[in-house]
Amino acid sequence: MNSLSKTQIFNLLSEDGAWRAQVSPVGGSLVSLWRADVEIVASPYGQPLAAFAGALMAPWPNRLEDGTWKLGNREFVAPINDLDGNNANHGLVFDKVFDIMHHSKATLRLETEIFDERAYPFQVLLTITYALDSNGLHISLEAKNLTTEAVPFAFGLHPYFVAEEDSELELNAQTWIQKNSRNLPTHSLPIDSSSPARSGLNTVAQLNIDDCFTNLVANEQGLYSTKISRPSVDLVVDILQSRTLSHVMLFKFQEIENQKRILLAVEQQTASANFLRNFGSESLLSPNQVIDASVQITARKK
Repeated sequence: MNSLSKTQIFNLLSEDGAWRAQVSPVGGSLVSLWRADVEIVASPYGQPLAAFAGALMAPWPNRLEDGTWKLGNREFVAPINDLDGNNANHGLVFDKVFDIMHHSKATLRLETEIFDERAYPFQVLLTITYALDSNGLHISLEAKNLTTEAVPFAFGLHPYFVAEEDSELELNAQTWIQKNSRNLPTHSLPIDSSSPARSGLNTVAQLNIDDCFTNLVANEQGLYSTKISRPSVDLVVDILQSRTLSHVMLFKFQEIENQKRILLAVEQQTASANFLRNFGSESLLSPNQVIDASVQITARKK
């Protein structure tokens, strides 16, 4: 532990001054991201940490049915924070204060250890690093199992991207995970005209979405890409995720006071909702095993 404050919001600036970001140690959260004077990532209503804004989700993303799960003959119980669906939502660290391990002008590295006696009595060391350069924001995630047994583990991010009524979303996915009224997955379907978003271009203003997609299509660099066009500022925002992050969750958030500004959560995840109810052996993290992933946010002239 160092002497840096653990609760303030940290400001990052790229060396060329083109990019700036705000990060909170609470949840390891990305509060905002700017390219010059254009806001790329924001928090709903301008309130840091509102609606899980920018938070790290672990050891499960999205919802856990009834907040309960089993490993062998042991059963565990997590706090219910989705009262409507009676689910435990977005893991155990979204409101936890991370330790500051390194802070410089353009870089911030945060760390925390996951452990909860009732919900997840296993020690997993979680590290998130934010770094700005002339190309944008680079986010690195790493989790290491400190427990002497293999444990199920998944993580994800929850950034909100700014869009306008004339923005378009480019989704590169082949499968839509259908859900029930509790926002829990039921089965997977090929993306088609009945899906809440289609593969390719979607008009953001017409989307009504809180859905997960997988079987993502990699680009030439071997990364999964989601794009948001911003015609009013002549930009295209590209969100690139490493292949460990095999799912993308999309959630449209409309601010009531500003009908022209739309926030679109593009959530990069290693698994879908209800992961701890449905995990397989491939999702077990062995003792001392490390899982890592990365996300890059960049922007270019349209």
